[in-house]
Amino acid sequence: MKKGNRYSIGEVEEICNVPKKTLRYYDDIKLVVPEFRDEDSKYRYYSKDQMVTLCIIRKLRMYGFKLKKIKEIIDDNSTETLRKNIEHKLLEISEKIKTLQNSYYDGHTFLKRLKEGADLTSYCSNENVVDNRQTVQIEEIPEMHLVYTKKVMKKYSNSEVSIKRWVEIVNLCNKLHLKSKGLIIVTYHSNPLEQFLFMDSEIEFGMLIDSPVDSNTNAYNYRKFGGFTAATTTHIGNYSNIINTHIKLIQWINKNGYKISGNVSEEFIISPLDVNNVDEHITKVIIPVVKMDKSKS
Repeated sequence: MKKGNRYSIGEVEEICNVPKKTLRYYDDIKLVVPEFRDEDSKYRYYSKDQMVTLCIIRKLRMYGFKLKKIKEIIDDNSTETLRKNIEHKLLEISEKIKTLQNSYYDGHTFLKRLKEGADLTSYCSNENVVDNRQTVQIEEIPEMHLVYTKKVMKKYSNSEVSIKRWVEIVNLCNKLHLKSKGLIIVTYHSNPLEQFLFMDSEIEFGMLIDSPVDSNTNAYNYRKFGGFTAATTTHIGNYSNIINTHIKLIQWINKNGYKISGNVSEEFIISPLDVNNVDEHITKVIIPVVKMDKSKS
């Protein structure tokens, strides 16, 4: 090989932007073996064709190919083989992008809940809010999309969150490939407060989703939530004593000329499955109401 047609390892490093350490490793695994090695100095020298090969390898590495697969492609030296492998790799990259987008969306919705929880904690800690840091609001609950499961739970008392039901609804959402908002809403299909009395209770666990389900999704797993007026309050702290918040909210409803017009729900803003610190758990209690007609009383 003429001197002008061979390149030292240092020249290859500079021209191809491949570190010497990497070039030596490629030599060891027989991926790119220098065409000439000086017997006296043991210096490695590469041909111009090998420089081209190293540029191809560098490109394939940027696409995420493993060295074993790159060696197969290089050894085959076929445009058709290269095309098929690039097509397959692009499908892999597309799936990774989709996974990352879903992870970003989940993380973003979780951060949104954490910020909402921080704002609520700050508001409820304000000295203007009395009654054990609780305040009641009458608000319009917007119509939202919900994927749910509904089952009768024997001798139920909601002193603690049902992890089994919680995981079940999360898994259902994942199975249906739906974008969840991270908010779980538990609705009690019973008379108010019966969920605390160790009675058989029909309980719905629902996950708010970003958009309605398509026609291919089982309709019995989907419904709309909201679209009604409700009295709401926020329970901050240990979920085990949330019964006190329910009682105070019902008392407020009766005292202020409203009547309950639907099933009671709980919206978990910061849940026991989000953080371990019970003092930072935040649950919104939602009770549909209508204003009493005083003329009929």
